[in-house]
Amino acid sequence: MLIDFSVTNYRSILERQTLNLAASTYFKELESLNTFIHEQDSVPRLLRSTVLYGPNASGKSTLIEALQFMRMQVLNSQKESQAGDAIEVVPFKLTAESRLADSEFEITFVEQGIRYEYGFRCNRERFTEEWLFAYPLNRAQKWFHRVFDVEAGKDVYKFSTSFLGGRQRQNWATQTRPNALFFSTAIQLNNEQLKPAFDWFKLRLRVFDSMYGFSAGYTMHRCENDADRARIVEFMNSADLSISDIQVKETIFSPDMIPNSVPASVREEILKDMSGKKLKEPRFLRKDVNTAETVEFNEAEESDGTRALFALAGPWLDVIENERVLIVDELDTSLHPLLVHHLVKRLHHEGNKAQLIFTTHDTTLLSQKLLRRDQVWFMEKDSKGATKLYPLSDFSPRDTEAVERGYLNGRYGGIPFLKDLDFYGV
Repeated sequence: MLIDFSVTNYRSILERQTLNLAASTYFKELESLNTFIHEQDSVPRLLRSTVLYGPNASGKSTLIEALQFMRMQVLNSQKESQAGDAIEVVPFKLTAESRLADSEFEITFVEQGIRYEYGFRCNRERFTEEWLFAYPLNRAQKWFHRVFDVEAGKDVYKFSTSFLGGRQRQNWATQTRPNALFFSTAIQLNNEQLKPAFDWFKLRLRVFDSMYGFSAGYTMHRCENDADRARIVEFMNSADLSISDIQVKETIFSPDMIPNSVPASVREEILKDMSGKKLKEPRFLRKDVNTAETVEFNEAEESDGTRALFALAGPWLDVIENERVLIVDELDTSLHPLLVHHLVKRLHHEGNKAQLIFTTHDTTLLSQKLLRRDQVWFMEKDSKGATKLYPLSDFSPRDTEAVERGYLNGRYGGIPFLKDLDFYGV
């Protein structure tokens, strides 16, 4: 479960911006559907979903990239980087100070009943600070704190007695390169105490840059199981697609599959990589309206929306079944607004602890009473060109307020500023 995420000095974000999934105690609407509680006292009531609105280039994708950057550093900084490799972090570039300053990332989450607060600061050369708090008994335990001492030219570590490992802790610190996280290094060296928190990043958190990040491969894999295929058919038919069944056809790659327009050099590379490989493609079965005979449709015959929904079906069910945290940029890509409504409503009605954070330009969500007022966030840029993130609840909207109309009229900000254009002028 995700409680909050903060980022400072990263791409279009200059000052610290925080996305908070703690449910407001002031708003009571849709409380049983759109929020859930945790048995640990230190964990607030949490939102099942949050939507981000804002004009193009306002920073919505940057926020998601920041979360993905943090995740990938935790998972890979130790095992995939080498000594001296640059950390691929990009600070805010529009001030001289920020170009030279560190970027900071901090996240609060719950895994296996324990609340964690983890964060780090870094530049392209090294991680300059890293910390982890845990709340196993509803009280904060500062397991470790790493700070780069500029004068000494080395990292200084402090470990609490609640962080187990004895003499091994210093060994983990010694083995941590400047461009790697201590968290990642300790995991690679078989630290068991950190494994639940690491598994949250590895298994619980799912980040997709866009709808195109969803591959149909996972859904096709699930279709190989009869029970899973039935669930996927039901999932797609909930969008009124009238599919009777789905089959996954397997074919051997043939040179005839390469279009004639492909250049010879590219064709040779494709043949080298794909020759003899097995390809899988979904086939959608429907009934003839008069005879009830089964009619087969290949993927090319289906709409972009059907293909997008099929690619989404497997991951979406996985998120719900395993109570994951799903982050999606532009959820409405290739999907009708009513289908987006249905997907959000379905997640709310499952009654578990799965969470969804998504960006969209579909404002109809704001007028359908699907979301609480604390589930809506906006992003826009200030006079410095820096991203600002803020919730609808800052405006104290009334329960009966027409939020969609208010947003489109500019009451809450987060909309593009369009200059008048004279199409007929010289």
